Parts: sequence; C-alpha cells; structure tokens
Amino acid sequence: MKLNHLMALPPDKECETVATGFQHLDHLTGGLRTGQLCTIAAQPRMGKTSFAVSLLRNIGVVQKVPTAYFSLESSELEIKERLKASITGRLECVPKPSAEMMDVMNMIGFHYRDIDQAAIQSIEEAPVWIEDDLEADIDEIVRRMEQLRQENQVRLVIIDSISLLMLGRNQMEQTQAIKKLYETADRLEQAVILTSTVNLSQEVNKECKRPRLSDLCNWERIGSFSSVVMFVYRPEYYYFEIFEDDCDSYDFELSENGITHLYRICDTFEDGTTAIDMADIMVEKNDFGDTGDVRMHFDHHVSFREVP
Repeated sequence: MKLNHLMALPPDKECETVATGFQHLDHLTGGLRTGQLCTIAAQPRMGKTSFAVSLLRNIGVVQKVPTAYFSLESSELEIKERLKASITGRLECVPKPSAEMMDVMNMIGFHYRDIDQAAIQSIEEAPVWIEDDLEADIDEIVRRMEQLRQENQVRLVIIDSISLLMLGRNQMEQTQAIKKLYETADRLEQAVILTSTVNLSQEVNKECKRPRLSDLCNWERIGSFSSVVMFVYRPEYYYFEIFEDDCDSYDFELSENGITHLYRICDTFEDGTTAIDMADIMVEKNDFGDTGDVRMHFDHHVSFREVP
C-alpha cells in the first residue's frame, strides 16, 4: 500500500528526512522520512522508551527540530526527567549540599549541579512539546498533531506507546486507527515514531531471543503501515539457571519451595562480544534502504549513545 502510494507521488512532493542523530543508524536507514511511520518495538523494560527519549534528545534538543512527544504511559514530568537523564547520563538529581559539604562538593562533585542546570535549560529552550493527557484517543492525537504542525511547524511526532492505543479495540478499529495515523503523517508531512511491545507468548518458546517481525504485536496492522520497523534487543535483559557443578559465580538467586536456584545474566551477544550496558538496534524492515543491526551503549540504562 505504501509503496504504491509513494510511486504515485507527484515529482514535486518528495519525502524529507530527519536525521536520528545516530550516525550509524542514519547511514543504515537514511534517516526518518516525513509522511511515514517508523515503529520501535521491544519487550517491556528492554529500553524502547529510553531509546525514544534518546531520539527526542538528538532530534529535538540537539538538532532543534520541532518535535512532539505523546506519552500514553508516563507523565510529562517523568518524560522530562528521562530526557534530562538522557542528556546527563544518569537519573539521580544531585541534592543541594549542606554547608559542611560545600568545600567537598566544590572539589569532587559541584560540576554535577552545573550539568543538571545546563540540561534543564537546554530542554526548556528546545522546540519540544511533551503531551501526557491524550488518554489513548486517536482523534485527540490527530488534532494535536495538526495543531502542533500548524502553530509550531512540528516535523517529528513520537507516540509512546501505540500498544495502549490498540487496547479495547477490535481488529477493524485497530486498523482504522493506524491507517488514520499514517494518513495524517502523510498529509502533514510529519515523521511519526511509534513504540510498541512484542508478543510475549511467542518469545517464551523461542530458543533465540532476538526478535523477528512476526513477534511484533499487531504485525498485520502496525507493521504493514510502517516504512521502518526496528527492535531494541539486549541479551542482558535475559537470564538462565545455572547449577553448582558448573558455577564459578552467579548474579542472583531465587528460592522456591525451599530450593534455591542460581541464575546468571546473559552477558554476551551471540557473537561473543560483551552485552553489559550494550544494545542492538535491529532494523528489520526498511522500505527505503538496508536492514541490519546497530550496536549502541545503553549508559546506566537511561541513555542510548553510539559506539564509536
């Protein structure tokens, strides 16, 4: 559907691109195209919201591209805290030091407060709009997209998470909602990023945990309307049981019915390289370029940064 639509575009209507700010990812995908949908999918707590916020940092704060973030899961304050953490690399706010600690803070930590203040100022000055009162209402989301495009020239919209928009809707209503987002993105010439979950029931039975397109929830609807589909994959998210006879160390233990089980976190990717604080951004569908993986640092589980 989308390819036929693109082939039918008049010569003077070409898709503009918005760089993600991640050089290797932009080289692979060619950037985010206006008028198109891009889906970022992952398990809960895998890091998809952190990755979306990192894109908000790169595009809205650093590049000053007018960007809207529609949060259906978190409050505006939470997203701003995540955005600040994505800039500074940590979630914790440095408390105001006591008078007795001022000299020490001046020597070893006072600059942290300056970093926090600089991050807050950069967010306040950025052309970024964060919305948290949309209540998974597709008509309200479209209305806000139109308003922000008209009044603030917003070129990128991030919707986190589209899975909540699908709840309580039958298949026809889900298809209509995604189609409406796609048509609105095309009409307003906005690049739209959707975050989504993967199908947990399918993953349980998989020996290899790397996601596939078929794992995307509502693949027939979300995937078919998305020009780009990428997954956030961290082996570190998973763990496996180990036994005392082959155990030199373990990461944590759990007791069940009086029996203690030892577990080790998966600390390497399939190629044997370290997975600690690392992630693969897996581009599994790309209507405009190549597919493949881009490895990134996941600093303190709050901020995605490129591997040099």
